[in-house]
Amino acid sequence: MLMEKERSADFLSLPFVTSFFEKKEDRSLPPFQSFAEPENVDSEAKPVADAEEAFETQFSNNAAEAARALSTSDDKSSHGIDPDGSKWWKETGVEQRPDGVVCKWTVIRGVSADGSVEFEDKYWEASDRFDHKELGSEKSGRDARGNVWREYWKESMWQDFTSGLMHMEKSADKWGKNGNGEQWQEKWWEQYDSSGKAEKSADKWCSLDPNTPLDIGHAHVWHERWGETYDGSGGSVKYTDKWAERSEGDGWSKWGDKWDEHFDPNGHGVKQGETWWEGKYGDRWNRTWGEGHNGSGWVHKYGRSSSGEHWDTHEPQETWYERYPHFGFRHCFENSVQLLSVPRQPPKNFKPGK
Repeated sequence: MLMEKERSADFLSLPFVTSFFEKKEDRSLPPFQSFAEPENVDSEAKPVADAEEAFETQFSNNAAEAARALSTSDDKSSHGIDPDGSKWWKETGVEQRPDGVVCKWTVIRGVSADGSVEFEDKYWEASDRFDHKELGSEKSGRDARGNVWREYWKESMWQDFTSGLMHMEKSADKWGKNGNGEQWQEKWWEQYDSSGKAEKSADKWCSLDPNTPLDIGHAHVWHERWGETYDGSGGSVKYTDKWAERSEGDGWSKWGDKWDEHFDPNGHGVKQGETWWEGKYGDRWNRTWGEGHNGSGWVHKYGRSSSGEHWDTHEPQETWYERYPHFGFRHCFENSVQLLSVPRQPPKNFKPGK
């Protein structure tokens, strides 16, 4: 029996700039899912984590902010002082790209009253005479404590005139570094089309000074990558790769966990993964596992470890996997209110009022 898998908690969330700079008491990695016993690493549905919905909410907030900034770009004021004493300067402009896309932009630069914080915010919207629309912003700044940050995001839509399909894409890139040299970065990318196809990926990492004292089991560096691809017909591919690194004076110890799954529209596919550890002197350990699903109602489970574990069984079990994205083209379209509101460019030789 084939059952659709509820979206699982296969990704982590990185702290935003303020929490990263101010909350460093918890430097541990979240637990890896495959450290469970092999027989428990199967295809059962996991609890839903709405980190993706939080990401979409953040995108909507960014879009609303960009729309507000661009709506005031025609104001005559090019500089000013806010009630808190901070000073700001504004520039606006319109540019035409070689491909015919017209971009309207606003740049706001500012400094706090005491001069301890400097920032620059850029906002833009772009469109052509057809169906290309774009909305985005880029922010950066620094302060007297040595904190530096930048944040970029963009959403766009266009139509493929060969297939007639509408496409929507979202991307984001955040990076921060504090005065102690601690850094983090998070990248997201999503693309959808009106046929139901979807691709999503994320790449995140965080690092501390290697000389920072840590409790046992905590890491100085950690990484995570994950991705999903849906063919629109019920087939999908998913993967997650997480690993951590800990400085131990004269070397580094590392450990990680990764898994992937590949299913066709008929529910036939494979799930597989690996948990591993590497000591600072090159000693290693790993455990691999796999599941074969063929729609028969039986699942082939197999695996082994470098410490001598081995299993190869067939068990009666339903097949669970995510056939369609939790957040798809329709959701993306309905959530992109400000992007849809970006005006299309008038036809060539168009004269207002005629």
